[in-house]
Amino acid sequence: MDETQKLPDPSSRFVELAGGYNFRDIGGYETTDGRRVTDGKVFRSGNLARLTDADHAVIARLGLKVILDLRSNYERRRRPSRLATDIEIELWARDHEMSSGDLIASMASPGFTAADAREKMREIYRELPYEQAESFREFLLRIAAGDVPLLVHCAAGKDRTGLAAAVLLELLGVPREQVVDDYLLTEHFFERSLNLALTDFHSPALADVDPAVWSPMMRAERGYLETGFAELEAKHGSVAGYAAEVLGVDAGVVEELRRVLLV
Repeated sequence: MDETQKLPDPSSRFVELAGGYNFRDIGGYETTDGRRVTDGKVFRSGNLARLTDADHAVIARLGLKVILDLRSNYERRRRPSRLATDIEIELWARDHEMSSGDLIASMASPGFTAADAREKMREIYRELPYEQAESFREFLLRIAAGDVPLLVHCAAGKDRTGLAAAVLLELLGVPREQVVDDYLLTEHFFERSLNLALTDFHSPALADVDPAVWSPMMRAERGYLETGFAELEAKHGSVAGYAAEVLGVDAGVVEELRRVLLV
């Protein structure tokens, strides 16, 4: 973990699931204008491939209307979500492949270091807001339209999902430090992230590589999210500027987001 970051308390926002991963509510944060993000409206998680029948009962009680799966076509084929068949939840996923998979090949290169892995991750965080623009737009517009409770997830629930949640919280007016804290909560799952990488993703490519080299890929480090925000602010002036210019989420949509989610 980045030595400069302090791991926030998870409090009660995690949803305990036997086969779920990093499943949590993003409600409860205070905004700069004195309002509060409503609990039970927007959830974020890692992949849903190993949900148990007992997990299905827990998720059913959340009353989800929509699940947005940010994973690529390959990821969804390799680890399809295991969802209950007796409840009606709309599933949304985008037909796409990701370019950032080159990171895995890089880590097997001679001389590749943990510092190189962190720099690669920072590069990814500069690219993801644009690579995932269509998915982020869908996420925000669904909420603005009142399609909640809603779940957004990817594979580990860290990078794509982490940025999507961070953009939403910024637009709602949650202070930046709290936005970063929400992102850092994924670090509570670091050991499971390592196992996920070895068992679910690219185990042949990683098998002969020292985990100290590639483990930064599985971390939720403050510097990654800060790099992503810095890129958006440099190009668009602010996260709100990025949302308007790239996602088409203008001030009117932001007001709808706040109407739906803030009390």
